[in-house]
This record gives sequence, C-alpha cells and structure tokens, in this order.
Amino acid sequence: MAKEFHITEDQSERRIDRLLRAMWPQVPLGAIMRALRKGEVRLDAKRISPGTKVQTGQFLQVPWSDDFAGIKVPLGPIVSNSTLSTIYRDDYLWIIDKPSGLLTQPDTKGGDSLITRAIAELQWCRTDFHPSVLQRLDRNTSGIIIVALCGHAQRLLSEMIRTRAIKKIYRLVVEGDVAQDGEIDLPLLKNHGSNTVYVDANGKKALTRYKKLFGGIGYSCVEAELVTGRSHQIRVHFASIGHSIIGDPKYGSKGIVRRPLLHAYSIFFPADDRLPDAIKAKTFYAPLPDDMKKYFRIA
Repeated sequence: MAKEFHITEDQSERRIDRLLRAMWPQVPLGAIMRALRKGEVRLDAKRISPGTKVQTGQFLQVPWSDDFAGIKVPLGPIVSNSTLSTIYRDDYLWIIDKPSGLLTQPDTKGGDSLITRAIAELQWCRTDFHPSVLQRLDRNTSGIIIVALCGHAQRLLSEMIRTRAIKKIYRLVVEGDVAQDGEIDLPLLKNHGSNTVYVDANGKKALTRYKKLFGGIGYSCVEAELVTGRSHQIRVHFASIGHSIIGDPKYGSKGIVRRPLLHAYSIFFPADDRLPDAIKAKTFYAPLPDDMKKYFRIA
C-alpha cells in the first residue's frame, strides 16, 4: 500500500532521494531511483528528479508503506546500564561526552554505538526524522559529540562545522617535549584498505593549531584546534612531527597505555542569530577522563 503525507519542517530542504533512503532504509537504492524515474514518487502531484529538495507542507506520494518489507524505525539495541553522559540537551540538540571504546556509528547492523544508544535512550518513534551525529570520533577517542535532534539543527550545525564557524578543541598527551605552540600544515591522504592516513603532497589540505600547556618527563600535554577535520588528522599530524600521541601504536607510539590519550575537550558555538539562545556564543566542555587526569595534574 502506498503512503501519502505532508513534508514536515524537519524534512524540509532535504534531497528527495536522501529523504527516501532515510525513511525506507530496507528499500534498495536502485528501487528508489527506479520509482523516481517512473513517476511513482510524486511531490504535489508532479514527477520529480532525485536531486529535488522538498519544502515544508508539500504533499509527497510514494509507493511504499511504513511496514514495507518489515521496515521498522531503526531504534538500535537498548543496552542496560548504558545511559549516555549528557553535557547539554534540549529539543534542538544533544551534546554528549562519549567514553573511549564506544563507536560513534555501528559497524554492523544493530551493533552497539553512541547513536544507537542515543536513539534507544530517547525512545525515538518518529519516522520523518532520525537523530544524527554531526561529527565522528574514533572508537578510542573520548569527548564531545553533537547529536542533532531536529532537521534545522542537522542542516545548520552541519553547515557551521563545514565552514569552521563551530570551533572544536582537543586535549592530548604526546611523546617528547613539544614546542610551546605552532601549526601543522601538512596534506593528508587516506589508505582505505588499511584504514590508515599519511602525509602526502597529493592529499587533502589539513591544518592543526596547537599550544603546549605543560609537560613532564618524556611527555607534553597539548591543546589543539582542528581547523580542518580530516580522518585521523590530529594523530597523524603529531606523529609526523615526531610526537606521537601516547597510546597510539598505529601512528608510532611505543608506550603501554591502552588507548590514544586524545579527548575532544570543548566546542564553541558562534554568535549567530540562527542558533537558539541556549547555545549561541557559548562553549561546552567535556571533563578529562580518568586516564588523562594524572598527566594534566588533575586530582
């Protein structure tokens, strides 16, 4: 049975092909594209192309029902005693302090991750919009992650991250004595087969700014800003200047710490009137985890 509905505010400004894939994840992409080509998907009774952006209030007709092929709202598994650590939350967004060892997105269908735990904790049952993570942290990196809870947040905050209007600061512990402050401006290229990143003249531009907070015997505590957001950027950049992150053998660390001592410490939202007052021009912090406190001399 077909489904007919009006586009909600949370769905507005999305490409129709992406909206359909999000709402009917079990429908193959080829079937979605075929339905668009054949005119089985209609917006305000008109045929549309895959790149058409929908607007609030428009009437959409599709050939699939909510229970097509057994589709259910993709709520991930409810994990007992897994309440996420909240830094800030309202109806617009959820700022979470991710623990190390937890994936941001599941790597297998129904697998454990921050977003599946978030959706389960929210008891999300809407089909017009699903909460989404706006930036990713590696499994063993701890700290701040933003989850968009409405379409406006997803669109605006993604744009602000892309244009660097949102400022992200990391804290890390590296091997050796780092210069007091500086920039690492080295292009990075990813090897998808080995899931490693390396400095290469043919890679994408990557810029990291940092300052040394203080140091100890054989290590330095550093605060760094990722001006760009390349995969593994901060890990590769510091390894490339001879100061691998402690606990990161993938990029040269010889220590015995169980995970890279890297933490997404703070996030700053600009003074932009499009943002809710609760987060506009404000900075949010994720406290350092226990395995980093001793280096930063926190009791």
